[in-house]
Amino acid sequence: MMKKLLSAILLAFAVVSADAQFLFRISGNGLENPSYMLGTIHSLSSSLLDSIPEYLEAEQQCRQMYVEHKPQTTKLVIGQVEQGGRQQRAEYPADKNIFDVIDKESAEILVEKYKEATAIDLHDSKMVYLWKTIPMQFQSQLTLRLSQQLIKNSSMDTELMKKVEARGWDVGQLDDERIMLNQLFDYQPEKPQSIEEQADSLMAFLKDYEGRRQRIVEEYEQTCHYWRTGDYEGFASSHIQEVNQAPRLHRERNEKWLPRMLAAMREKPTMFVFGSAHLIGEHGIIQKLLDAGYKVEQVTSR
Repeated sequence: MMKKLLSAILLAFAVVSADAQFLFRISGNGLENPSYMLGTIHSLSSSLLDSIPEYLEAEQQCRQMYVEHKPQTTKLVIGQVEQGGRQQRAEYPADKNIFDVIDKESAEILVEKYKEATAIDLHDSKMVYLWKTIPMQFQSQLTLRLSQQLIKNSSMDTELMKKVEARGWDVGQLDDERIMLNQLFDYQPEKPQSIEEQADSLMAFLKDYEGRRQRIVEEYEQTCHYWRTGDYEGFASSHIQEVNQAPRLHRERNEKWLPRMLAAMREKPTMFVFGSAHLIGEHGIIQKLLDAGYKVEQVTSR
């Protein structure tokens, strides 16, 4: 089954059509020339855009690019994981930790899978401080690692940035450095769960680990399908719940991005490249631009 799923992913990359784009034109409100937004699926390759004339034409009209953040040489390291643990310690009662709130079977799976994902042994005496990491954080980190392990591709955002840098464009970033480093570890849902609720969720996740792995692949395939066919409405409706549940990852960042985007567009025609989830919903970038008096329209194949 897993071989079939992975083969399907490879096939999905091979059959991208000319409609594959979440590309939007921004105009009006005093702009002399339009700017553009490209909503990406981060793990897809930018080479997919080479066969889309509408994207290539839009890129030629621009003079600079803004991405979420520029690639950093530092990777997910123990120091960052430690930071995440420190941020969440107040969530536990003083005398409790992760091994007090999950059962023995789940604890064994957690230790095994966390070591596979991060090379960190939670039984190591030097890692005891990580025991105060809340259950939701463990689940988030393991889910991220599952995605990275199963879907290995160059980043569309990074490839596009390097391409235009070689052309001599200026490239800016929309995120603050602090947000860039902490966005995955500082995750908080709109309605925070109790430690007990998080523990129940983590235990269900761990006991169905392989099933979760398969669903991640299936969800990724569906997301790629939306992007390949330019079905923005389908993508938006299927992802709005997860966007609303992560205000720090989406709404709060969008609010900080908007002034930078407006300033960049007034300076020169700009191509903005960021994850497609930032486009959608009442707090999405599209709605924020509309509220600011701009015209936003999806660019589709002729």
